[in-house]
Amino acid sequence: MRNLPLNLVRLSALIVYLFLLTPLIIVVLFSFSDKSYFSFPPTGFSVRWYVAAWESGLFLEPAIRSLLLATFSTFAAAIIAIPAALGMRNMADRRLKTILEFMILSPLIVPALIIGIAFLYMFNRMGILDTFPALLLSHGLLVLPYMFRSVFTSAVNLRQNLIDASEILGAGSWMTFKNVIMPSLMPGIISGAIFSFIISLDQFTVSLFVTQSDQTVLPVAIYKYLSDMNDPVTAAVSTILVVFGLALALIIDRLGWLKHLSGGSA
Repeated sequence: MRNLPLNLVRLSALIVYLFLLTPLIIVVLFSFSDKSYFSFPPTGFSVRWYVAAWESGLFLEPAIRSLLLATFSTFAAAIIAIPAALGMRNMADRRLKTILEFMILSPLIVPALIIGIAFLYMFNRMGILDTFPALLLSHGLLVLPYMFRSVFTSAVNLRQNLIDASEILGAGSWMTFKNVIMPSLMPGIISGAIFSFIISLDQFTVSLFVTQSDQTVLPVAIYKYLSDMNDPVTAAVSTILVVFGLALALIIDRLGWLKHLSGGSA
């Protein structure tokens, strides 16, 4: 009886995990099916849908574009987040600091649908709709909060006495930044970069609004394929994305960098 509450907690956690993982399990099973429709339990095992996804030629170019977009948007977010985090770390005005932090993190609050419509209108007026720069601007804005939050956590925990010691010993501003500040920020930068990369790679809603046909990214290509076909090819592509995302998340967890996004100490 004394262990009943703990057992209930564990059972509840197990139910939640099963609820979250069931759609992924179904997709993975479907991708290895030997039939063109889903049946449970599976009656056979085949990798022909992975071969079909490769041979179709519909996903390779969008996948390469998505990888490049995720890389560039993450890099752009880091360029903005690092000086912003360091500047806000030393900001004395708490009210202004709160306002700026809220503005940077606001893309986490505003629904992606609203952001996509706003970008559609703006890029159409600017004449850059369905271009890579439009994708880069939109994805950079979406991943900036993840990068900033991670870097800001490291910046807050940066020990001022290390900076003071570096300056006392005669190091200039650049030398201090390179040898003291950047190594202290690196865990936050790397964890933020991995999360930003995953968010950009998996972004669908905003990408759908800012692309038409020339700059299709992988999630949009999967959506368009599903509009015309209903076979396990998209399940195979989705399984690869899931495995890739889980691998990156596992790296973050094993290296202990998850705390930088949750606000933990460095």
